[in-house]
Amino acid sequence: MTTFISFTGNLAKAPELRTDKNGRPYTFARVIRTDRVNKGGEFEDGGTEGYDVAVWGADAEALCDLAERCGNVRVNVAGEELLDTYTNDEGNTRTVRKVLDAEVTVSLRGQTVTVERRN
Repeated sequence: MTTFISFTGNLAKAPELRTDKNGRPYTFARVIRTDRVNKGGEFEDGGTEGYDVAVWGADAEALCDLAERCGNVRVNVAGEELLDTYTNDEGNTRTVRKVLDAEVTVSLRGQTVTVERRN
C-alpha cells in the first residue's frame, strides 16, 4: 500500500551517490524522524522511525553534496510512502519504510542555509 507522506527529520548518515544502468544519478538517504507527543500540555519525544528515501537526478547529487559538506542535516521529505514487510532469519516480522521519488528540502529550523541555483 502506498500513501503520500510529508515529514521533517535528520539525515542518519551521508547518502552515497549511485548511478543506474542508464547513467542517471540516484541515492537512498536514511532519514530519521521523532514524533512529538502532547502529554497533558507538555510535549515530549515519542517514537522514532527511520525511512529509506529515494532521490533521483540533480536532487540526488545536491543532497549528497550537502550531506558531505554539512554532515547531519535537518530535512523535509515529501513523496509516496511504501511499507515493505518481511520476516527475518529469527522469524520476526519487520517493516521497512520507504519514500519513493521523494522531494527533499532543507529545513530552516536550527540551521542556516545558503542557496545556490543550479542550471
